[in-house]
Formats: sequence, C-alpha cells, structure tokens
Amino acid sequence: MRLLLDEMIGPRVAQELRNRGLDVVAVAERTDLRALPDDAVLGFARDEGRAVVTRNIGDFARLHLQSLAEGRPHAGIVMVTMQAFPQNRGFVGALVTALAAAEEESLLPHPGEVIYLKPVGDQPA
Repeated sequence: MRLLLDEMIGPRVAQELRNRGLDVVAVAERTDLRALPDDAVLGFARDEGRAVVTRNIGDFARLHLQSLAEGRPHAGIVMVTMQAFPQNRGFVGALVTALAAAEEESLLPHPGEVIYLKPVGDQPA
C-alpha cells in the first residue's frame, strides 16, 4: 500500500514508516503539494495510487462522498481521529506503529474505501 500523509501529519512520521519499509510521502516534504486544497491533495493521491492519511476528518469525509457521487473513486482514505491518537509526545510513535500494523495485517483501505485507524491493541483480530 502506498500512502500520502496529509499536511497535518509531519514528515517524521513518513520517515519512520519508510524506515519500516512502507512507501510513504508526506505533503509537508513536497513543495509542489504544500498548501494545496484538500481536493487537489486527494486527486494527487488518486493519480499516484496512494491512500491519504489525514486528521482532517470533516473535509475528507465530504470529499469521499463527493468522489463516490462523481464515480471517481479515490485510492483510499485513512482517518486519524484526535480521540484515538491525541496530539501528545506519544503521537508519532503510536501513529507509526498503528499504520505499520494496519499495513502488515492488510487493514488499510482499498480504492474508494475509508477506514478509521485504531491504535495497536484496538485493531480487530
């Protein structure tokens, strides 16, 4: 699975995931992607075959429904909620661990799907 980390998720997460063998790009690492509107980020991800990982639940939920209505499925969206992944000192480690585990267990979304990421220990068996 190829991932694109939305601008709200920093490049440190991308680097740690790449260290674990995942194909990950962070919007914050790419000057051509920074400050793009969310629909453009989702379009880039679709064109690249990358699922978007985002904390921007409201906007990407709307874009998901819009893509379905238009018959143009995105490459997948991974929603990262504040409740599941609070923004604290453990955020990066918890997110990296959860994304790596979801990839390993084939829990990341398929094209046109949305998942809400759960911390390790909360993943379904």
